[in-house]
This record gives sequence, structure tokens and C-alpha cells, in this order.
Amino acid sequence: MIVGNFNDIAAVSRIHPRLQAAVNWIKDCYLQLPLGKATLQEGLIWANVENPIMKAASEQILEVHRRFIDIHVPVDRTEQIGYLPTCMLRDCTVPYDEARDIAFYSCPPLCHITLRPGDFAVMFPHDAHAPLIGDQAGVPFRKICVKIAVW
Repeated sequence: MIVGNFNDIAAVSRIHPRLQAAVNWIKDCYLQLPLGKATLQEGLIWANVENPIMKAASEQILEVHRRFIDIHVPVDRTEQIGYLPTCMLRDCTVPYDEARDIAFYSCPPLCHITLRPGDFAVMFPHDAHAPLIGDQAGVPFRKICVKIAVW
């Protein structure tokens, strides 16, 4: 997991070849993206622009992806994301779905990170995470999740 602010995002781009394109794209246009799916490279880099409902930490469970890196970007509210390395996962509640590239686990996170508007978190396939957590549970907020193929 990498957490930072868009002012510091340049260093992140050197980690994976597609991160460079993804971070530049999202930094330049994340405030203007309409709701829905925005595509930079078909099947390789896209963003889900959503208005999800914030949840209490006790209501949210960990998720894992195998084929995609996520970049989480809260746009208009502070978001917390629970974190646990995948080597510590237990209590699988929904087995891995290859078509959706996701599995869910009910074990507790090791810690929570806080993202404010202008911040981002990069989650790799070895990073289990529980997004959408906030102090204002039940309130919608604008969020972008960029998906980057790792292959």
C-alpha cells in the first residue's frame, strides 16, 4: 500500500509501468470526471466514479483483488480505509470471483488510514482493504477508484 497526496504522486509512478499513465491522468482530471466508468486504456486502466454511502468501520469488511491495482481517491469527503496484508487474512466470507476480481473477508483490519480530498491510496493485490469508511455513516460522498491491470 502507498498513501500520499497528489502533490507527491510523481514518485509513485515509477513502481509499475501503467502507474505513470494512471496517476497523471487521475491527477489532471479527477475533479471533472462524471459519474460512471471513465476509460484511459481499454481493459488496462479505467476509473469507477461513484457516490457510495459511507459505512461505519464495524460494518465494512476487507476485500482483495488479484489482477488489478486500485487507486482510491476521495473527492469531497474524508474516507478511512482498513488495511491488512493478505498473508494475515482469515475468515473468507465470499470466495474469490474471477469475473469480478474480488473476494471478501470478515477478519478485522490491522489498521485504518485516513484519506482527505487530494489524497490517494494505492492498493496492490497483496493489500486487503476495507474502503468507504467514514465518520458520517449513511452519507454519500464522491469517490474515484482507478483500476490498473497488473499483467
